[in-house]
Amino acid sequence: MEEKQKKTSSVWRILLIILGVLIIIIGLYLGLAWVLRLVNNGTGSNSTASTTTTTSKNMDKNLVGTWVSDCLVPDQNSPWSEKHQFVIKSDGTAIHTRWSSSGHDCSPETTLDTNYTINIPSADKINLTDTSGTRTLYDIYQISGNTLEFGHGFRNNLPYPSANGVSEASRITSLNDYIVYKKQ
Repeated sequence: MEEKQKKTSSVWRILLIILGVLIIIIGLYLGLAWVLRLVNNGTGSNSTASTTTTTSKNMDKNLVGTWVSDCLVPDQNSPWSEKHQFVIKSDGTAIHTRWSSSGHDCSPETTLDTNYTINIPSADKINLTDTSGTRTLYDIYQISGNTLEFGHGFRNNLPYPSANGVSEASRITSLNDYIVYKKQ
């Protein structure tokens, strides 16, 4: 009788161990699936997505193209210069590239690329959402012939607007005529 109880007790222990292992495996699977969904949707706090599948419903076809600024030298007494480029696609995505240089010739020593999704909520307003999901810039823009101006960006000796563009309520309201892009 005692031997039968030991066998029954051993069987239950083995079953409990197997059940525990299964619960751990299922929990890990569900947890991993949840984390992967967050990362895939770009809502995870450490999301590093570099592309997006969201496209703009209200894209201004006049924005589509490659737009490049001149070499900008804000201070002749400083060796610093930079040049900007926006490549804007008809699907509402864009890549902004900034080349920085320690000389006044804008030879690229440092390159910074930022991927955006563009939304045009109304005429002359533009929302630039970093595809990493970290921020949206609420800005304005104007196209005149083959030139494009935004409100954001450094302005050399021009005053910065009081609105900083971090929300709809603080949308930038004045154009930055220091960084002027030309269509290529």
